[in-house]
Amino acid sequence: CQLGKGHPSALCPGGSFSSSQKTVFAFVIFLLVFLVMLMVRCFRILLDPYSRMPASSWTDHKEGLERGQFDYALV
Repeated sequence: CQLGKGHPSALCPGGSFSSSQKTVFAFVIFLLVFLVMLMVRCFRILLDPYSRMPASSWTDHKEGLERGQFDYALV
């Protein structure tokens, strides 16, 4: 099967692909699956952005100061 001879978008008759065509086809399928996975992940983050954030923040580690106060502690 030669691509480019005759109708360029015609599929190979009988499904006989060369090894390079099979490799390219598998790589394209892999990229499409990866793209779908990234799109699903992005839509999940857009729908619920705060569920992915950790429960602790930098204010949990302040000792001796009230949270939300930006004064520096003298050590």
